Amino acid sequence: MAISVGDDFLESEQGYRLLFESNPHTMWIYDRDNLSFLAVNEAAIHHYGYSREEFLTMTLKDIRPLEDIPSLLEKVSQVTPGLNSASARHLKKNGMVIDVEIVSHTLHFQGRKAELVLSLDVTEQKKARMISHTSTNGMKDGRKNLLLTNDPLTDAEKRVAKCVARGFSNKQIAAKLGVSVTTIENHVSHILIKTSFANRVELARYVFETEGLDSDC
Repeated sequence: MAISVGDDFLESEQGYRLLFESNPHTMWIYDRDNLSFLAVNEAAIHHYGYSREEFLTMTLKDIRPLEDIPSLLEKVSQVTPGLNSASARHLKKNGMVIDVEIVSHTLHFQGRKAELVLSLDVTEQKKARMISHTSTNGMKDGRKNLLLTNDPLTDAEKRVAKCVARGFSNKQIAAKLGVSVTTIENHVSHILIKTSFANRVELARYVFETEGLDSDC
């Protein structure tokens, strides 16, 4: 969600309520000089667990893990006029740490240099991506570990795979092994199908990682 506001927009009651108070996303306004919260919307109160009164006695430091405060201070010092964005970790009142994506816009609020912040909790999305990535990598690793160990390939195919890894063309492999080029083409095709490698480059990379540069064919 893009934020585009003029300096005086939030000074009007209509603009304040429309953009801020009634917004379903977590939002707040903070003082850029001392990092104190100047205003928070209902979504922020509900999501973070602090009351409005508590928020207004706090600063941005209070919703960051202690080890993240130096990064916070650095990012705030680099805020430029207009639209800004960042990733961060926030701390709820119950102690839960969440991952967030932040979109913000500088403005003047109640006569102070301030910034309007929209914070999106992406914790679950990030976890899902990590699980998907781990699962995909696990499948790839399992698939590749079969290459030269658990016999998805015949001895002849293993030898061809090693020749491919050494950069030999099908014609060169055929001459080295004393068979036809068509036979080698069939071997390479079968190897890629059995191992699910996308191409000869992936196959060669794996052979070098497992067999080393001294692997002979």
